[in-house]
Amino acid sequence: MPEIRSSSVIPKPKSTRRAKGSITTSSSYQTVCSITVSEGKTFHLTKITVSCESDVIAKIVWDGEDISIEYYIIGGIPFTDWFPYGWNPCIGDGTKKIELQVKYPSVGSSATCYGEICGEEI
Repeated sequence: MPEIRSSSVIPKPKSTRRAKGSITTSSSYQTVCSITVSEGKTFHLTKITVSCESDVIAKIVWDGEDISIEYYIIGGIPFTDWFPYGWNPCIGDGTKKIELQVKYPSVGSSATCYGEICGEEI
C-alpha cells in the first residue's frame, strides 16, 4: 500500500478581498459591487455570488469592458460561480475596477438584487 503523506493544500486564488452590495434592478446594467485594484497589483477573481427575488442577468466587467458571459439567473435561486487561478488576471493602476453588474431581462421586473465578489490581490 502506498504511503499517505499529510500536507497542506492552499487553494488559489484565496479570497483576501471582498465586496458586496445590493441594488434595485432596472432594464440597464448597474453595478452591485466593485473592487478597485491597487496600483501594480494583480487581482485574481475567486468567486461571484448573485441572489435576486426575480430573474436577473449578470456579468463581470473589468475597466469598463465585459470579461464574462451574461449569466441568466432564475429568481429565488442563489447563484455562485468559481474561477480558477489565472483566469483573466486584472492588473490594477489604483483606478481600474472589477465590477459585478446586473439588470432584469426584457420580460422581467424590478427587484432587489444582492451580489458579492471575492478574490485575491497580489
